[in-house]
Amino acid sequence: MCFSDLIPLGKKIQLMAGVLFTKQRKECKDPILDPDEFKGMLESAEPSLKGFFDQLYLGTNPQAKSHMTNTKNKQHLVLFCYFLAGLNNKFINGIKAEIGYMLDSAGSSASTIETFAGAGISIRCETVMRYKKKHETTHIETVGSFVTEHVRIIFIILFHSYGCKLYCLLIN
Repeated sequence: MCFSDLIPLGKKIQLMAGVLFTKQRKECKDPILDPDEFKGMLESAEPSLKGFFDQLYLGTNPQAKSHMTNTKNKQHLVLFCYFLAGLNNKFINGIKAEIGYMLDSAGSSASTIETFAGAGISIRCETVMRYKKKHETTHIETVGSFVTEHVRIIFIILFHSYGCKLYCLLIN
């Protein structure tokens, strides 16, 4: 029996929530969805969580399942960890945000996104729209800055007897 086995489950969830909050809110990192990478991140950020992900995985009874099922279960456990940490701290919502953005980009209605949000699976539609507006503005500024700095456009208008033609010449 190792030290991390003596830590109560509730404390492990709090520690995990602290790690995920730091990664998402302070370090501005995207959620990690790869199970091995997620496990490594947890254990390196908080040594007392060493073996925690493995304990959760063993709880899925992997010896009675196929390799493919076990692989899927590990992926589900990563999502479960994010949702569990989100119950501990509402600001750990990276996975919920990704689900909200995916629903929106798939053309889901606002009521569908709100239904998922009500179930605690997604962020609210209003938050998705705020995110889109923020990134739209950032994208426009970035493209505008690039064009201003790197591209010179010369418009040449040629007139001849058959009409007017507009040519655009890009000079880099």
